[in-house]
This record gives sequence, C-alpha cells and structure tokens, in this order.
Amino acid sequence: MSVAYEHLEPLYPLGWRHFRLTLPWMPLRRHRHPEFELTCVLHGAGTRFVGDSVEPYDAGDLVLIGPHLAHAHASPPDAGPIEIVVVQFTRDIFGDAFFDLPAFAGVAALLDASAAGLSFPEVPAALLTLDDLGSAEKSVALLDVLLALSRQPYVRLGSGQPPSGTGAEDRIETIVAYVHEHYRAQISLQDIADAVHMNASATSRLFSRSTGFTLTRFIALVRLNAACHLLSDTDLPVAAIATECGFANLPNFNRRFREMKQTTPTAYRALRGEGATTREYLPNRKLADLFLGE
Repeated sequence: MSVAYEHLEPLYPLGWRHFRLTLPWMPLRRHRHPEFELTCVLHGAGTRFVGDSVEPYDAGDLVLIGPHLAHAHASPPDAGPIEIVVVQFTRDIFGDAFFDLPAFAGVAALLDASAAGLSFPEVPAALLTLDDLGSAEKSVALLDVLLALSRQPYVRLGSGQPPSGTGAEDRIETIVAYVHEHYRAQISLQDIADAVHMNASATSRLFSRSTGFTLTRFIALVRLNAACHLLSDTDLPVAAIATECGFANLPNFNRRFREMKQTTPTAYRALRGEGATTREYLPNRKLADLFLGE
C-alpha cells in the first residue's frame, strides 16, 4: 500500500493544528507529513502503524510521531466509532531556536526521539482541554503538554528507519485489513496465507517477526475490542456478543477476555456503566473525508 503525502495548513491564528474527530471507523490509510503529530485515542480500538511498528491500540493510547514518519490508525468497519484528538505542529512554532534554550532541553530531546515514534503511559490533562481555550491559551497549553511528556517515560515504537522490505510491509497491511474485515467469522491461518499469497508457516513467521505477537493473539485482540464496544454500548447478552465477535463458544470468550482485559465481560460492562457519560462531537466534514478517503 502506498504512503500518501499530506500538505497541512496551520490554523489561523494558532500557527499549528488541533482537532477532535469522531469517525464511524478508521480505514487503513498510511500517510506522512513534515509536522510532528500527537494522536490521542479517546474512544475505540484497532491497529496502529508507526514507521515499522505495528501494534494494537485502545482508548487512552497516546503517541508522538516525528516528521515524515509514515503512520496510520486503523479499525474494523463495524467495531464501533473512533474518537481521537490530533495535534500537528512544526519545531519552530514558538520561534526558530526556542527549543534550543537550555530550559527546554528535555522537550528538544523528546522531539528528536520522536523520529521513531513514541508511546506514553499517561495523557496530559492539558491535551484534553484544548477545545475550551482561546488561541493564545491553546499555544500555552501545547507547551505545557510537551513539557509534561518530556518528563514521562516513553516507549520507542520503531527503528526510525524506513521498513527494509516494502513487500513485507504490504503483506502485513493486507493481513491486518483481512482480520479487520473478517473477524466475525472463523479465520484460519490458511485463509490469511491465501490473502497474502504465501504458505501458512511463512505467513505466521512474518507477522510474528514484524509485530512481536502471534496471529492468534492479534485476531483475539480485534475480536475482544469489538466485544468491549458491544458490552459498553448495547444490552446484548454476553453469549450473543461472544458469537457476534467470532468466538466459537462462551467459555473460550470468557477465558480470552479475562486473560487480555484482566476482568470478566460482566464486570467490564458494569464498570463502564457506572457514572458513564458521553459527549457528542460533530466531525469536521473535510477532516472526515480525509480520513475516510472520500
């Protein structure tokens, strides 16, 4: 799959870009641009591509992506809506040499490290309040976010180098797209191997080597994330949700759910229902068209 190059115009009078976007789903569309990008997932789950890193994501996922680094967030078409906060900015947003000042050495090091993509354990509170601020206050808050991130531990996502084999990269994307489309049905290793025109053992090795987890675990994660959406947003019985999300039987569903979510489906539903509140955000149509490729 080719990588789209995006030309991004800064928003006036900010000089950088910030938006909160809700989409029914996130198709796989790898893209790159000269700006740094902070992406925070507020709701939804799927698969994240950053450079040569391929990992599942869930609500609370926060990554910083360096300039010109190919990236994408993808999700199954019918696994529930995705809500994200995105901030895009250049290194000189506060002036050409601002981050060269000794006081901001930590932020400068953070921006340098983002060439490989970085994942953070905590979302700075200021990132979630940008909608409520004026233009000047937004820029102050962005600086606060970058300072907070520079003081957090982070996980480096990729090597910072372009993937060594575009054929392998395309096959991984095809596998992810196939699982996202067919997770409701029973998926065999041979089905996936046929989709990428490889034998089954080679397909399994390629996916494990490229992503760090097995195909079986990835399929289970996709199914469980879809189940979490149904547990949160519907009154369907747990057994019906298990069947709807591709699990062969209820005991297997319960075992997998406890293994990967550290709780039971019933307890998860009860927790999500306690004091749960939702806010509706109308997506910007132009941005939605961009993400959906329309």
